[in-house]
Amino acid sequence: MRLLTLGILSMLISATSLAQTATPEILGHLATDKIREASGIASSIPLKGCYWTHNDSGNKPEVYLLNNKGTLISTIKLDGVSNRDWEDIAEGIGPVKGKSYVYVGDIGDNSGVRKHIRIYRFPEPEKLPAEDETITPDVLTLKFPNGARDAESLMIDPISKQIYIVSKREKEVSLYKTKQLFFKDGDKVVLEKLIRLPYSWVTSGDISKDGHHIVIKTLSTIYYWHRNSNESVEEAMAKPAKELPYVAEKQGEGVTITPGNDGYVTISEGKNAPIYFYKWKF
Repeated sequence: MRLLTLGILSMLISATSLAQTATPEILGHLATDKIREASGIASSIPLKGCYWTHNDSGNKPEVYLLNNKGTLISTIKLDGVSNRDWEDIAEGIGPVKGKSYVYVGDIGDNSGVRKHIRIYRFPEPEKLPAEDETITPDVLTLKFPNGARDAESLMIDPISKQIYIVSKREKEVSLYKTKQLFFKDGDKVVLEKLIRLPYSWVTSGDISKDGHHIVIKTLSTIYYWHRNSNESVEEAMAKPAKELPYVAEKQGEGVTITPGNDGYVTISEGKNAPIYFYKWKF
């Protein structure tokens, strides 16, 4: 997402509540020139303390692995695809049991004209990869059932084994899903529209590694749901959300829950952007 007008950004920031006053811990800063428009973040299970991120639209089709200080460890080039509008990234289970995968959401559509969006999936390394690697991802092509939609939130549910996407810029956004978590390269599906949510300008989302915690964020607020046992994601998100502490960033577009459920991490567009950690207790 490109920079908003100052008027819209000021309006969103002014909507912050008293719940958003906690001071986060700064894990580090993005010191590499490769990452200037970080548009998503995902925490890794096998690579403990590491995070995946990527740039926004029009940049190289590359995914970046960061350590817990924000230092660039590895650049993964996705071969055979382009970065039309990469807006979020997620990490979770996939077709091979016991293995973790990275999912890149080429799901942005500022003008609402795309006939299809895409998700790129590749197996996550179990040890730190080389400084530069090239991977050919599996590609899932998706279509919204109600016409083109802009979206910036991609979530992987480890319980139902489904992919969830939240639209972005309607007055009330919508939650969509597909049962194609174990998709094959080249598959094409139509998303299922589920429920409407009373939020707008949603820029990221995540489901915890155990499936019981859900967050989405706007430019000004992070919303949280606890998901009970035997409850679907959509059933959980139909309940009123809780606002979590969040200090509005320059253009915060990424949020991820840590693997141990001890907190959540946010990232923003911009050169040398800080990476914030918020600790929580349940």
